[in-house]
Amino acid sequence: MSALSGMPRLLVWLVGLSLWLAGHALADNPFARATLATKGTIYAGQQIEIDIDVFVPNYFLTPPQFPLFDLRGAVVTMPDDRGLNLNETVDGEAFSGIRKTYVITPQAAGNYALPTIVIPFGYAAVPGQTTQGKVTVPRLKFTVEAVPGGVGGTPGVTAGEITITQTFDRDPAGLHAGDALVRTVTTRAAGLAPMMIPEPSLKAPEGVQVYQHDPALSEERTPRGEIAAGLRKDTATYVFAEPGTFSLAAITLEWFNPQTGKTETAEADGAEVVVGAGPATKVAIAPPAPPPTKEPFDWLWWGIAMATVLAVAIVIQFAANLFGRLETWIGAALSRKAQSEETAFRHVLDACRDHDRARLDAALDRWSRKTGNVPLAKWFDRFADPEARVAFAMHRKNRYGTPQSHHERPDFSRLRSGLKSARRRWLDEFSDDGDEALDELPELNPVFDSALRQIR
Repeated sequence: MSALSGMPRLLVWLVGLSLWLAGHALADNPFARATLATKGTIYAGQQIEIDIDVFVPNYFLTPPQFPLFDLRGAVVTMPDDRGLNLNETVDGEAFSGIRKTYVITPQAAGNYALPTIVIPFGYAAVPGQTTQGKVTVPRLKFTVEAVPGGVGGTPGVTAGEITITQTFDRDPAGLHAGDALVRTVTTRAAGLAPMMIPEPSLKAPEGVQVYQHDPALSEERTPRGEIAAGLRKDTATYVFAEPGTFSLAAITLEWFNPQTGKTETAEADGAEVVVGAGPATKVAIAPPAPPPTKEPFDWLWWGIAMATVLAVAIVIQFAANLFGRLETWIGAALSRKAQSEETAFRHVLDACRDHDRARLDAALDRWSRKTGNVPLAKWFDRFADPEARVAFAMHRKNRYGTPQSHHERPDFSRLRSGLKSARRRWLDEFSDDGDEALDELPELNPVFDSALRQIR
């Protein structure tokens, strides 16, 4: 009986141990999450934001590819902004993350759920090696309420605040028959994408022709680069062929404000256009002018023109030759600079500044081989100060040591300054030994080349 009574306890213990091991294994795997950034009640037509976060252990080597998905009954956009970098610790393990924000505008009330979203990427599961991975975003659900008083829960526009302004290119009360009047209407909608702003009505009164231009859509941003509002600019040209008084209708737009829970109205006033009679037609009282006579062929003018064209062609040819030589010289100078010791050492300092271990090792190897300082450890022992040697040793230990040593971060700032000081000492000693160039390599066959010159 005692053995049988102990079986349930053993089973519970085994299940708990397996769950703990599974959770510990998953803690080191990439994962994703979706968060509804917009708080409060969501109404039909309201623009909401959903944050998608992707986390990997260590760091990314290729960025995650966030797709633009379809959501039935809603308009989905992704502003062309850079992702937000994140850092988080899960069960004692450090994770790096990238966040992208999707902007979704549901068109009707109801329950919504994100579709299956798979995001691929590359990350350093093992430092220095690229591991291809992918995560599936959890299916976030949210509910959209109907707008109070809206028809079928779709009022047309839901935004934080909307303002309408208009300008005219001239005084509407001072026109004459045949004149044109340009009317520009700008609609600003906070919390609404430009493409979702309705088109204003710019109809012309009877007897007037109107020509509507393509709208200009843009975004208003804060000093930090965040989107503050959508902007839509509409331009119409009214042509008044006959004199008279004409009325341009006011422009109104109703929208639902989710912050106040009320339907509000934005309006731009109409305008009274007064068109006077056009200027009197001028009557010619002089006799008609005689037909123009044919001018004789001007040989002198054509001769000068041909000589000028020939001179310009010669100058262009000379400039092309000079530019080609200058381009060759500049290319050679840039190539010499790119292959110089100074450039190779600048790559070493750049890698230190960026804390890029792999790039630092590659840059140090290229510089040491170029300058003949092989092995590099001897060069460090001779020219580097003790603190720089310690920083370099810590970097090598972190790069190639045991897994426990990978958590120790080398002092890249001290290593960078130490490398600069060591190179300065090396250059000073080198300049004392002779004036030969640092980048010159010895001749491959000096004896053969010397004998060849004597024969010639």
